[in-house]
Amino acid sequence: MGNIVDFAEDLQNFLPSLMDFFNKIYTKSYARIEAYLVGILLAYIIYRRKQNNSGKLNTITLWIGWILASGVALTCQFGLYHQKLSLVAASFYNALSRLGFSLGLGWVIFVCVIGQGDAVNSILSWKPLIPLSRLTYCAYLVHPVVMTAYFGSIRALIEFNHINVIMLYLGILFISYAAALMTSLLFESPVIRLERLLRNKLSS
Repeated sequence: MGNIVDFAEDLQNFLPSLMDFFNKIYTKSYARIEAYLVGILLAYIIYRRKQNNSGKLNTITLWIGWILASGVALTCQFGLYHQKLSLVAASFYNALSRLGFSLGLGWVIFVCVIGQGDAVNSILSWKPLIPLSRLTYCAYLVHPVVMTAYFGSIRALIEFNHINVIMLYLGILFISYAAALMTSLLFESPVIRLERLLRNKLSS
């Protein structure tokens, strides 16, 4: 997409370009396969470590891993702030940003699984976060519906500033998790319960 501000300067061309981007790239699974491949690779690495009874990482390796993972993930997330990218730079960013962020997140998962996550693992394992963690996938599934319903109902321009963006983010986040809770209670939880009953019955 390049710099969205440049696109927004020509509203007539911006909306068709945005819809074209969503239909051909954003919603397609092949545009997000990097995250799945990183997850598969990470699972294999963890499995091999358990098979080989590998020891803990040394301090230098941990520091290098954290610096690289944090740098790459933060760059992918915030690297475009106040940047005006060329077409080539925007193409590279769109092609590699999800891969870079997935690798950074994969490092966090890796060190937590092998027992060297320390404070990060303690925060992610905090009991009040467990209910929210069980709703994350449902929230991921329903949040496009929430966003589409909201933006489709707007009949006036929105001033683009930090306060409005923060309020919009928090509102969509809250409604998405509320919808995810309802979805989980109505569909996911009953199916999981039914699956457990069938599994217990077949195994008995």
